[in-house]
Amino acid sequence: MEVAVLPEEILSLICAELGRERDFKCLYNCARSSRSLADAALRTMYQYHELSPAFNFTEDDMRQLDIGFQDVQQYFRKWTLLWRSIISSSLEPLPTYKPYCRYLRIIDFRNLSDMVESTHFRAAKRSFYAKPLSKFNHVRQKGKYEMVDVVATVNNVGEVVVPKATLLEEISGHLRPGFLTRWISRTPRLRRMVLWKGDALGSDAGKAVANNCEYFDALTIHGWLDPDADDVFATFLDDLRPDTLQYLQFISFNNIGRRSFEALARHSTIKELFLNNLSREAMENLNSLKGCTQIEVLSLEDSSGAVRLEEANNDVFMEVIAWLSSCTKLRDITIRKFFDGPSILAAVAVAPEVKWFKLCVEGYTVRNASSASFHTALSDQSHLESLVLSGNGDDTHPHDLEIMVSSICQLPNLKELVLKQISDEFDMTHITNLALNLPLLEEFWTSGGELSSDILPLLANLRNLKSLTLYALTQFDLSSILDFVQRLDPDKQKGFFLSLMAVDQEYDLSEVERQLVIESIQARVEGRFGTSNLEMAAASAEKPWFEPI
Repeated sequence: MEVAVLPEEILSLICAELGRERDFKCLYNCARSSRSLADAALRTMYQYHELSPAFNFTEDDMRQLDIGFQDVQQYFRKWTLLWRSIISSSLEPLPTYKPYCRYLRIIDFRNLSDMVESTHFRAAKRSFYAKPLSKFNHVRQKGKYEMVDVVATVNNVGEVVVPKATLLEEISGHLRPGFLTRWISRTPRLRRMVLWKGDALGSDAGKAVANNCEYFDALTIHGWLDPDADDVFATFLDDLRPDTLQYLQFISFNNIGRRSFEALARHSTIKELFLNNLSREAMENLNSLKGCTQIEVLSLEDSSGAVRLEEANNDVFMEVIAWLSSCTKLRDITIRKFFDGPSILAAVAVAPEVKWFKLCVEGYTVRNASSASFHTALSDQSHLESLVLSGNGDDTHPHDLEIMVSSICQLPNLKELVLKQISDEFDMTHITNLALNLPLLEEFWTSGGELSSDILPLLANLRNLKSLTLYALTQFDLSSILDFVQRLDPDKQKGFFLSLMAVDQEYDLSEVERQLVIESIQARVEGRFGTSNLEMAAASAEKPWFEPI
């Protein structure tokens, strides 16, 4: 009897759904089950390969797992086999079952770099570079030792893979100047680039994007300290079609400045702008960004924290205020290490059409006169749902703390409140006022002085709270902590995280008591309990620079 076979379109839809759900085990079994399923399953596996455990299982993961050497080697073997199959499938004559590289949406050369730099690669090197990949075995001398030339390897792999991967939407990695321009002409669907250094954008890369990539709209650059960085980047931006970029991020130190800022004005479409570690020259030309008025998410950081615009460049200072006040679509703003940050934000916050939902200010000093004006102006931003304030809270006058707390208490929509160091001199009264006036809080992080267990019932009344971190000198006995845990709502506060990071020595929990709290919060809300920086870091680790956009 003839067995009915589902149409290829249906099989493709089923496999695509498995890919979105990251069910690679099922996709693998599908690929092995029959020829009719194999094509759809393999295509999906490579379309979503960057989400697979084999691709994301890094050296750090191997160190953290309590597994034997043979198991680590097995994990690493899967990683190398995935890259070997991608590279091999780009060669002629085709040595693989299918041209897998043609299915890729993303090619992340950072991952390839991690693999060949791993200490485990030495054992896998011979099999990885076996024919037909022997020509990609690039080495360099470092003293007496021979090491993999990572940049040469990445760029030469890219030379053969990228031209065949015509469905690529994202290219990431440490690329040498000149390579990118050639690759772009073969990637018409390119949307995003994530680059270790911006110099890869030279050699008319902007013109190549303009002529070939109609969907391109996002760029992330880790760092760029070349003396000509500003000129080269401005040229790249000018060569793009107007209104191309929607997302731009600089992560580490860079030398962009006035010319780049002026060129950005041609891209009125830009919605998310992250300019971190800006140089003095860039800070003194921030007013050149005044053409970017459609921004919705903005992050600015002074690399030194020493540039004083109000005092030394008042015209620039006033123009920056006018620019930010004109950004009426801005909903999420972060200002780091701006000496004049509080002064600028105090003026912008009271502008009638400015409506922020997220505000983060880091690296300012509470006792400065401008900080009081900023804290007062916060009350005008009643739509705020997230507020993060971090800086120097030393020698703070009680009146300054009263102004800060009073203004924050007038933000009834707050769901996230993070106060680091600026709140070091908080007492029971300050935290009590916050708890009584911010009923929607879901995450609360604050430092402070001595806190008795009397504060816990008030915090337990925050029925939406899901994360509480106290970097204060907490004096909570076991029964008070357990009572707090039992007042948590198993439905609304499921997954609750409680962290006491500066417990008074006299109130230190014994290991038995600590385990009792852990078991209690786990049973009540499937939550977690921590009392150290390491436990806190494990619960909320920061994302690395190369996290996908």
